[in-house]
Amino acid sequence: MNNNKYATKRLLISTLLALATCAGGATAFSAPLRHKSSDYTSRGLSQPSPLAPWQVPRGGDIATSSTSLKSSILGAIDVFYKTMPLTSAFVTCGIKASAADLVAQKRAAMQNTDEEEGLLTTTDEEILSEITTPLEKRRNFAFFLYGGLYQGMAQEIIFNEIFPKIFGQGTDFVTVLSKVTFDMLVVSPFVCLPVAYLVKSVIFQYTVVEALARYKDDVMKNGLLVKYWSLWGPVQCLTFGVVPVHLRIAFIAVISFFWLIIFSSVSAKGQKERELECSLEDGVSCRIDG
Repeated sequence: MNNNKYATKRLLISTLLALATCAGGATAFSAPLRHKSSDYTSRGLSQPSPLAPWQVPRGGDIATSSTSLKSSILGAIDVFYKTMPLTSAFVTCGIKASAADLVAQKRAAMQNTDEEEGLLTTTDEEILSEITTPLEKRRNFAFFLYGGLYQGMAQEIIFNEIFPKIFGQGTDFVTVLSKVTFDMLVVSPFVCLPVAYLVKSVIFQYTVVEALARYKDDVMKNGLLVKYWSLWGPVQCLTFGVVPVHLRIAFIAVISFFWLIIFSSVSAKGQKERELECSLEDGVSCRIDG
């Protein structure tokens, strides 16, 4: 009897020891080991090295590198606009103006094609489908220079250097309203828009008088100033009131991409009207700009 009790006790103790051993092993496999550096030092062991880059879980590694790449690119762009304001303004606005004119030329070509479709025979349509409308390179170059020199560099000087000296650095209501009003009533009608026509006159080799006459014609007949004010009035309130100083020209460039499409279309419309008037007067087109 005593032998049976002794055997039972030994069995229970063995079972408990086995369960404890299994539980310890499960814990060891389910959780990573976390040793203090003092543990390794006290035992005379070297501390294990961190995981190599290729041992890091792939998903987390890609997310981290993608985020760091994006932040580094944005940081480089931000530094570029801060440290090289005139260069960044010329590059940004020049490319933008050229691209906007390309869009305007494409739209004009599509409209001309739509107007002529009703008068074309089947043979004419087959021939027209094989012809691409030529790019007016001189006109596009004129817009590139206008965008880079005036909308980029000149406006960087006017808005970020001259305006703060005249109206102050603040973004309060009175300061912003003063800047926007002066821009709309003085800078735009007497500097901004005339410069575009003067640049175009240099490229297409006609006189300053003719350039200013064209500007006056587009203002009086095609509503150029009204279109300008309706877009740029609200935009310039954001420019002077919200946008950081070193990003103002870039912000203006984004909005003026759409404005230059409008402006290019108005300019082209005025040119067609002048050509029609000349043709009616003497039977010969007086097209000057290519």
